[in-house]
Amino acid sequence: MSAEPLPRPLRAIDRFVFAPEDARRLAAIRIGLFGLVAIRLATNGDFAAVAGQPPALLDPISLFELLPSMPSPGLTAVLQVLGVIAALLAAAGLWPRASFPAAFAIAVFLNLMLNATGKVVHNDVLAILCLLPLLAAPRAATEAWVLRLRRRAAPAPERGGVGRAYGWPVRTAMIVVGLAYLIAGLQKLRYSGFDWFASDNLRFVLWASSDAQASPNALALFVADHDWLAHAFAAMTIVVEVGFILCLPFARLRWLLVPAVVGLHLGIWLAMGLNYLPQALTVLIVFVDWSALADRVGGNGSRYPWSAPSRAAEGPGPSRPPQPAEPPGAEHGATAGIDGGSFR
Repeated sequence: MSAEPLPRPLRAIDRFVFAPEDARRLAAIRIGLFGLVAIRLATNGDFAAVAGQPPALLDPISLFELLPSMPSPGLTAVLQVLGVIAALLAAAGLWPRASFPAAFAIAVFLNLMLNATGKVVHNDVLAILCLLPLLAAPRAATEAWVLRLRRRAAPAPERGGVGRAYGWPVRTAMIVVGLAYLIAGLQKLRYSGFDWFASDNLRFVLWASSDAQASPNALALFVADHDWLAHAFAAMTIVVEVGFILCLPFARLRWLLVPAVVGLHLGIWLAMGLNYLPQALTVLIVFVDWSALADRVGGNGSRYPWSAPSRAAEGPGPSRPPQPAEPPGAEHGATAGIDGGSFR
């Protein structure tokens, strides 16, 4: 007895999530995300600033409600060091079954410290959430571009290539990013409605932000002093956040919306001094097809200690492995027929 076919929307989702990807693209996401986490853990001074605060100032959320007080400065410093080491090992593809969860758990713990001070801090949340698919696929995530600690006596067996095992972690991370921006935009509309961009909301925010800085912010004041410009930027913010989810089924839109999101976070940083650049970097890490970019510049990592998938059995021809055959009539993912280039 054959199973009933899935409804068309579910088939489209299934094709998108389980579309084959290059092992190098998943490896690039591993390197990028864990590298970003390592940098953030090493350079964020807010962890030390909140460590050891008295219990009266503790406003815990989530698992921190189980703690009687904020962790001590000594424990916080040790966790930062261990977190950086674990994240660097994970980026290098070393001991993934231990380094992946260790880096993730320490990053979550330290960021919960910042969120236990009475204010929600989400600068690094997107990058940490995108680590979840990698935690579930440590073997696939280390099939390419892995740091070799010692040379092997015999050639390594052929590894990597293209397959669904490398595709679903990449596509799941893309879905996480798309949903994050969709929820952010819908929440603005939920609590403020169209007034979020139709009123002087953004102008007041920019004026207040400029006043709070050491010296007046020329960019913030320029936008705030031109009401039509402030309304336009506010409306574009809603459009970009709510519309970013369309990057998933329509790959060509990534050429428009990915730079738009990066520009959004860059503008917030320049005008308001709020550093959400880790989110912008996460979008670039997840949505740029780094394996295709590597092919275009003619490098596959063989000159470095990062091991690309073996091509020895392929013979002459293009550096990208051939795509596995799909059943007759099946599309290659939800973006069949759309050439997204390096934003595939």
